[in-house]
Amino acid sequence: MLKSKDLLLIALLACIAGSLGAQTDSPYSRYGYGVLKDQAVGPSKAMGGIGYGLRNSQSANPVNPASYSRVDSLTFLFDIGLNFNSGKLSDGVNSDSKYNGGLDYITVLVPLKKGLGLSFGVIPFSSVGYKFGSTETKGSVSFTKSFFGSGGLSQIYGGLGYSTPVKGLSIGVNASFLFGTLDYTRSLPAITGTNTYTSQDETELSVKSAKFDMGVQYGMSIAKNKTLTIGAVYSPKINSSANYDNRRYVISSSSKIQGDTTFYKGVDAGIPETYGLGFTVNSNNKLVFGADATCQRWSKVKYTSCMNDGLSDADRFNDRWKYSVGAEYMIDPYDRSFFKKIRFRGGVNYANSYLNVMDATGATGGYKEYGATLGFGLPIRDNIGRRVSYINVNFEYKKLKPGLGNMISEEYFGVSLNVNINELWFFRRKVE
Repeated sequence: MLKSKDLLLIALLACIAGSLGAQTDSPYSRYGYGVLKDQAVGPSKAMGGIGYGLRNSQSANPVNPASYSRVDSLTFLFDIGLNFNSGKLSDGVNSDSKYNGGLDYITVLVPLKKGLGLSFGVIPFSSVGYKFGSTETKGSVSFTKSFFGSGGLSQIYGGLGYSTPVKGLSIGVNASFLFGTLDYTRSLPAITGTNTYTSQDETELSVKSAKFDMGVQYGMSIAKNKTLTIGAVYSPKINSSANYDNRRYVISSSSKIQGDTTFYKGVDAGIPETYGLGFTVNSNNKLVFGADATCQRWSKVKYTSCMNDGLSDADRFNDRWKYSVGAEYMIDPYDRSFFKKIRFRGGVNYANSYLNVMDATGATGGYKEYGATLGFGLPIRDNIGRRVSYINVNFEYKKLKPGLGNMISEEYFGVSLNVNINELWFFRRKVE
């Protein structure tokens, strides 16, 4: 096993790189902040994304910072996740396949004292990634329209979870720095007389903002060896701002000539108020099942009109609701057998899109998102420290069903791998 100081160094270095690279290939990411990424990590991802009532001693749970108080007083937990996605896009006539992947998240969870845990790391907030276009003919001239986007928003967070003197009650808070750049490129043809050239717009929206999550969990015994945990999280609305930079070029005869440049500092780029409520039931540490409900008030968010999405403030965003159900099962948590300590996980979820798009007829609409997950936690035992780490393999299916018939439907099959290292911390051997 790696030493704690080595893991900490890896975590800090990887946090810097955590925001690099898009992990989405969706034309819907052209709008708003792109495709949203939920804060679920590791085991929570395989359980349909539940987390408000989840108190997992095996990994950090940024969904509810109150859960950090569950960490053992001698435990150092380091978690890193990678993912790969295969997607199919279809408009009912044509279809296309997309592939992407990369670093997903990094979290660290350590105890400060009994009942007080500290977690920090980098997790995604949203992702932009698309590339599409069309070839058209005007008279005897053929030309190509193309649209390309990349980037996304990440959040570096730090949080505390505390077990209060009130039996079963824990509270917690995350403070996050939300940052990233959304890049958009649009190339359109122009014809003047017999001259043909391309007009290219390059737009950047650079976002930097604070974000806060306040959580609470209350656990109670409901039967012999059964514990019910109810959790809730509140994130206040943030009226943050961003920098808008647009550069227009004219490309003719392979020459790129810069035209207009527009820069605005401090345009609207708000973060929504969020409410979350959920529960889990733990049966003798063998079976854990639960459910979550989340509401994000995107309809109240201020967002710049500079992005030229063709939508009004009233039509741009929808309040987003997400519902998740999930479970985890282990044959015998107290047995030394490899097979009996495997964690079997699964879940389903549903959400509506927070963004709307406008079709060729001028109608606006979003999409419904359906998901299913399946995962396995494979134990790795440390014979020296008597700790059990896990390699978690998760499989996910997601379908985006548009609200308008002429919009694009999407299907995704994803595989994610995360390594959760559980190491002794602040442990001193007795010297005789």
